Amino acid sequence: MRVLDLVLESHVLVLSRFILDEVERVLLYPRIQARYRITAEEAGRFTESLASSAHLVEPEIVRQVIVADPDDDPVLYTAADGRAEVLCTCNTRHFSTPAVQSFCDEHRIRIMTDLEVIREWAHRPGNLI
Repeated sequence: MRVLDLVLESHVLVLSRFILDEVERVLLYPRIQARYRITAEEAGRFTESLASSAHLVEPEIVRQVIVADPDDDPVLYTAADGRAEVLCTCNTRHFSTPAVQSFCDEHRIRIMTDLEVIREWAHRPGNLI
């Protein structure tokens, strides 16, 4: 079973058009292409599949929070506007500043890597990987 299927069994995936566009763009990076050989059409189908499985929000950026990389603000605001409990990212460096932590505390968002999410899920009663 795919990780996405496991997530969708008991959780809501919150995304925005910004995140979907970013996923599609990353899938077409040369290093990703060299490994997986994903066509532009396949990348588009994948992101549309994500969109159809998700709760889509269009975040309203009120103020810049992530100074190190303002392009991450739409990701943070997607989580906040979508009332997400967890923002899953491998880029925790930009999300660990006091300003971001304060924002996340205010909106009750936990920043976790994909591995942290899987480990937490695996240790819940009744869940097996």
